[in-house]
Amino acid sequence: MAHSTAQKILWQLLSAPDSWISGNDLAKRFNISRESVWKAINGLRKSGNNIESRRNLGYRFTGNSRLSADIIDFYTHNHFTNRLYVEDQVSSTQSVAKAFLSHHLVSAPTVFIADYQIAGYGRQGRSFYSPAATGLYFSMILPSPTDKPLQAGLMTTTFAVLIGEVLKQFFPAQDFRYKWVNDIYLNHKKVGGILTEAVVDLESRTTTSLVVGIGLNITTKEFPLDLKDKATGIAPADRNLLVSRLIETIANNYSDYDNPQYLEQYRQGSMILGQKVDLLVNGEAIAGIAKKIENDGALTIRLADGKTKTFNSGEVVKVNFEK
Repeated sequence: MAHSTAQKILWQLLSAPDSWISGNDLAKRFNISRESVWKAINGLRKSGNNIESRRNLGYRFTGNSRLSADIIDFYTHNHFTNRLYVEDQVSSTQSVAKAFLSHHLVSAPTVFIADYQIAGYGRQGRSFYSPAATGLYFSMILPSPTDKPLQAGLMTTTFAVLIGEVLKQFFPAQDFRYKWVNDIYLNHKKVGGILTEAVVDLESRTTTSLVVGIGLNITTKEFPLDLKDKATGIAPADRNLLVSRLIETIANNYSDYDNPQYLEQYRQGSMILGQKVDLLVNGEAIAGIAKKIENDGALTIRLADGKTKTFNSGEVVKVNFEK
C-alpha cells in the first residue's frame, strides 16, 4: 500500500519525537520540494497533529489529542495496517465490528476505534457512557483460538488482566482492581468495562470469532447523575499510544487466554473476594460473601444460610459493593 507524503513525514517526525527535523532534510529524504513539505505539514496540523516549527531548526511533533490511524499504525509497527478503523463517531464499536464480521472473513485481529459512541453498551445491553475526547472505546474481532473448546468464563477475566497490566505501565501510581467479571475499578469507582461476545457458526455450532469491546474513562470528569458516584476517569494519557499498546497486548496474548497465570493475577487483583456482594441473577437479587473465583472463572459466594453457591459469568449481571 502506497503511503502519502504527509503520512511519511508524520512517521519521520514520530520516529524522533523530541528532535527537530529541518524542512530541507524532509524534502531531500522524500525527494519532494520544500513547498510540498510545507503543504504536508499544514495538512497534518489540520488533522490535529501538533507540529512546532522553528526557523533554522525545522519541525517537531508534540502530540495529537485526537485518535489517529496513522499514529496508531506507527506505534504498532504497521501490524494492523488495513485492519484498523478509526472513526470520530459511531453507534458503538461493538455493533460496527459485528456488522463488519457479517460481510468479511476475518483471519487476523481487526480493530475498530471511536472517539465517541452514541449508543455504547455493556452486559445485558446496558448503556455505556462514551463521551468524546476523554475516553477510549474500541472493539477487536479476534479469530477464535481453534485448537481447543472455548472457555467463555476465562476469556473476560484474561482480557481484564491484559488491560490491567497495560494500564499499570501507563499509570504506575494507580491501584487498578477487577470487579467480577468484566469491570476495572480505581478507588472503588468504575474506570473500564469489557464485553466479550462470541460469534457462532450456526452450521458447525463452533465459535468462529470473538468480538471484545473495551471502554475506558481516561480523563472523563463529568458523568450523568446516575453515574457520578460510581464512575471516574484515570488521568491524562496519550490515547494513541495507550490504545496501540492495548491492541498489541490483546492480539499477542489472547490465544493463550486459559493460561492459569492470568486467573491467578485476576484473583490477586480482585476487589470483591471476602466482600459482601449482591448478584442479580435472572432478575433475582442474591446476597452473600464472595468466597472464591473458580478455575473456570466462575464466582462462588456464601449465602446467608451458610451454603455456598457458584455462578458462572453468563448468569451474573452486577456486583454491588457495600460502602
